[in-house]
Amino acid sequence: MRLSGKSAIVTGAGSGIGNATVRKFLEEGASVFATDIDASALEDLASECPGVETVAGDVSRLEDGEAIVRAATDKWGKLDILVNSAGITARNVGDQASLEERWDKVMAVNVKGSMLMANAAVGAMRESGGGAIVNLSSVMGFTGYPTTLEFSDGFNPYPSSKGAVSQLTRDMGVRLAGEGIRVNAVAPGFVHTSLTANVTQNPEILKTLNELHPAGRMGTAEEVANVIAFLASDEASFVNGAVWMVDGGYSAQ
Repeated sequence: MRLSGKSAIVTGAGSGIGNATVRKFLEEGASVFATDIDASALEDLASECPGVETVAGDVSRLEDGEAIVRAATDKWGKLDILVNSAGITARNVGDQASLEERWDKVMAVNVKGSMLMANAAVGAMRESGGGAIVNLSSVMGFTGYPTTLEFSDGFNPYPSSKGAVSQLTRDMGVRLAGEGIRVNAVAPGFVHTSLTANVTQNPEILKTLNELHPAGRMGTAEEVANVIAFLASDEASFVNGAVWMVDGGYSAQ
């Protein structure tokens, strides 16, 4: 129960790593506000996890981010933890989207959304005397996208967006350290989530993804959530501005 007494917001909670993080945080004793753009996914989460609070919103919109933080602070009177798990890939934008539309949307959710949520949360954390922010980067923020995997025309915005999240994490960590607010990130390798389901259904692609990791397999959302819980806890009190690789050795090659 290392998060007992802590209040947390988890974005992108409707699926994948965000969903697993909500469940992990509840197990660790935190009070959790789960948010996602998909209201029906939040309803499913609430039905499976009694006690979780939910609010739908688009993290790439300033007013939505402020409303999410306000809902949490109105409920608990404080905010201790923010997990920026909301994220998309170019595939989620749609096949008919133009190159510019794909880049704008991925950057808006992955980078701008993380910044807006953190910006809204920092004010509440200052009033609480400190806090912890954990961003979701990716191993793709440190390496090029595997050439063995096909991508549509143009450059893939996902690696660049996650590289930006890693740098955002370092910059925020330095800026906020003196106020008792720690900012870290996790950088997962390829993980079994709804974002990867449409490619891992292909046996050949799944085999390729498994072989890219020295561990010989892709990761799980729960494995990433375990690291997020540590970074959000007081056990990581001297960890700040760091990006933790959770990639089965992918980046060590």
